[in-house]
Amino acid sequence: MTTVYIYDPKAEGTELPKLPPLPIGCLVVGTFNLLEEAIDLPQPQDIHVSDLQSISLQFAGEQPSLRAITRWAQRFGGVITSELHDTERGPQTWCRLEFDYYGVAVKAYAHIPATPATI
Repeated sequence: MTTVYIYDPKAEGTELPKLPPLPIGCLVVGTFNLLEEAIDLPQPQDIHVSDLQSISLQFAGEQPSLRAITRWAQRFGGVITSELHDTERGPQTWCRLEFDYYGVAVKAYAHIPATPATI
């Protein structure tokens, strides 16, 4: 048995049809396109593409990465968060940017050693 759903965007209360998940190859091409759009921005040191419809961009664990992630936020929008964490390597600031790129969740992040406070 086959069911066909008709989508009429003019009908009241009509929701957009749900799209099937993108195959991993399409996500990789999308990641390429994202990096191409950001060619003039600082580049991540590690990229992870997941079939869970997400892309992760890891930046170096150093202070300039905070500025790099901020520049990505200015280009692509999204929300930047930072949290202080105590780790085996000492205190770190975990900086994260989350945004949407053509329906795919993108997370750019860096774990930056916290600098001591100066008085």
